[in-house]
Amino acid sequence: MEVNSQDIINTLKKKIALYEHLGIQSVNIEPHRVSFKVSLAKNTNHKGTAFGGSIYAVAVLASYAMVLTGLKARGIPTEDIVIAKGDIQYIEPVETDFEVVCEFPDTRSEHDFYEELRAAGKVRGALHSYILAEGGSRKASLKGVFVVKC
Repeated sequence: MEVNSQDIINTLKKKIALYEHLGIQSVNIEPHRVSFKVSLAKNTNHKGTAFGGSIYAVAVLASYAMVLTGLKARGIPTEDIVIAKGDIQYIEPVETDFEVVCEFPDTRSEHDFYEELRAAGKVRGALHSYILAEGGSRKASLKGVFVVKC
């Protein structure tokens, strides 16, 4: 099923109040990969680099958006998505506008994630999000465990 990116963005704006405050400038949304361009100016800390909480928030939000898109693409009627565990590694300070990218660890885990959800009505699975500086260097990574219920 074709998913309209603007519908996903509208859902994020409506259901996740923080979305409007994170300085997300552009979005690429697909069922298997989501990326956001994010403004440093909206997320700075006292050192002029990206605030750790903002980095974590956009990484989780990208994961949420990807699962939501995957659900809609497969016609699974739920938006009951939560993060159960998030392990973030801050590699280097983020000193520019940045990109967050979310993907499943591999294509098999994507397929299994949605198949288990259909079969059991609940799934718990891993997603990875990466914070990339301009030029593509990795600045942080989040390994998140998300739970979805039908």
